[in-house]
Amino acid sequence: MENRKFAEEFEGYMQDRREEMRRKYNRVLPAGELVFNRFDKARYLNCGENSSVYDTSVVMGDVEIGSHVWVGPYTLLEGSNAKLSIGDFVAISAGVTIYTHDSTKYILSGGAVPFDRGPVTIKNNTSIGTMSMIGCNVSIGHHCVIGAHSFVNRDIPDFSIAAGIPARIIGKVVLDEEGVRFEYFGKGQ
Repeated sequence: MENRKFAEEFEGYMQDRREEMRRKYNRVLPAGELVFNRFDKARYLNCGENSSVYDTSVVMGDVEIGSHVWVGPYTLLEGSNAKLSIGDFVAISAGVTIYTHDSTKYILSGGAVPFDRGPVTIKNNTSIGTMSMIGCNVSIGHHCVIGAHSFVNRDIPDFSIAAGIPARIIGKVVLDEEGVRFEYFGKGQ
């Protein structure tokens, strides 16, 4: 097929996909998201059942993703230096970065001090807020909420709400016969 003809057909295809997305979901997405199916990408990565990984997500190294996981757009899941484990029913919101290494001491020492390296675990039923960063050697428990724009550099126990830079526990998740509710610590909450 001649390049010009291919370009015209591809442009027509892309326009049709954009219109379909806007009509069905009121979304205008990057070109890659229109061409590649996020559920197919999750299957390619051997994720669990009903998981999805956006095309704009970068996945590197030893990354294990469970079932019913949503990995949003523009995320980075780096398992190049240690294992990154993500449980079932986890939401990794847009712009989240997760690292299994930290090169800060290496850079500051002019290469004399090695990278910090260590695994990251995110357990079941946990939500990671938009634009958060999870550092190496961190475990986030079951049924946790990490607030948007947080930096998690220490373990977060089960049923915790954590937020901030660095992230601190600011409340707890309560599961009972009424469903799910959040209880916050501190004055005025």
